[in-house]
Amino acid sequence: MSRRQAAKARPGGGGKKAELERKRDERAARRALAKERRNRAPPEDGGDAAQEFVSFGNQLQALGLKLREVPGDGNCLFRALGDQLEGHSRNHLKYRQETVDYMIKQREDFEPFVEDDVPFERHVANLAKPGTFAGNDAIVAFARNNQMNVVIHQLNAPLWQIRGTDKSNARELHIAYRYGEHYDSVRRINDNSEAPAHLQTEMLCKNESNKREKIKSQKDKSEEELQDEVEDAVQKVCNATGCSDVDLIIQILEVKNYDIESAIFAVLQVNEVKRIYSEEEYETQAKSKKSQSSALWEENGSGTRIFGNQGLHQDGTENNKTQASPDEENQTNKKHFPKVSNKQRKEQQRLEKKKRQEERHRQKVLASRSNNADNNRSETDSDTQVTLVKTLAALNI
Repeated sequence: MSRRQAAKARPGGGGKKAELERKRDERAARRALAKERRNRAPPEDGGDAAQEFVSFGNQLQALGLKLREVPGDGNCLFRALGDQLEGHSRNHLKYRQETVDYMIKQREDFEPFVEDDVPFERHVANLAKPGTFAGNDAIVAFARNNQMNVVIHQLNAPLWQIRGTDKSNARELHIAYRYGEHYDSVRRINDNSEAPAHLQTEMLCKNESNKREKIKSQKDKSEEELQDEVEDAVQKVCNATGCSDVDLIIQILEVKNYDIESAIFAVLQVNEVKRIYSEEEYETQAKSKKSQSSALWEENGSGTRIFGNQGLHQDGTENNKTQASPDEENQTNKKHFPKVSNKQRKEQQRLEKKKRQEERHRQKVLASRSNNADNNRSETDSDTQVTLVKTLAALNI
């Protein structure tokens, strides 16, 4: 028996082979992503692609979102959808095949949308091949097959929602369509995990008659009056949030249709995310400084080699002094406090014990209430981030 045959016959060989294939696929994805980044903004195009990328990022930031890039290897759509579902894009081939199988089963729904000069059999056969670009028909098939809604973000355009089900609480997968040919995954701005994305859009339903009246009144106003109103709205948001980034505030006001309350809420969200980032960065720097200073005065550290062990002994004596000082204070305080009888001391201990028991009981009651509330709340709701958007154009096929 050859080595190759022995490896096939050896138990557990299939799992090892699958692991090797998965790692090979990850390496190929990383290479494709690196190649795409190198070729994204060549000098001859004036950097339009790079500018679009920055503008898209700013547009999503106003909603508390960001892009999670996937390789542009022809599998980008299924990679982006896989990242939304599972937190990674390694199973994109599985989602591609499931989508093709669904299109074949529901042929009468998809065949009319295939190009006239391409037979349906050839179209689905090409779509089943890895690296073949997938379009709207594949998104519709994926949404229906998984009973989900797919929300597509585009630069300076309303959101498109492809509905795979009429259920009101259906899960949403958010992807971005860029450069007219590439899909990326959309995540919360502070989400760097490999967990499934849970984003949910909320329609800002307002009275249509009020909207028409507002638009009509705005048309009657001069440009100076409109400019004054914009500056007034920016000032109100600045005063309420303390944010000094005027460009960010104007962008959020445009997204929120100049609804000042919604804009204030969105700016506060962005500020909170920035604050969390700065705190995490500060804690990381503080930990690194602390580890460096402790290593400096270790037994073989640079400080010990230069100054000897005197610094360590001095620190030890100072610590002993600081530790001894509370005892001395207690002794001096005892002289000033009146003497307490054994009966009074026991009564005091009994009251303290009763107080501790009541506190433990209160904590148990609070914990049980919070657990009941968590159980009543669905898992999807706990992980869902509600994202307010200005308009939502629904694509129903």
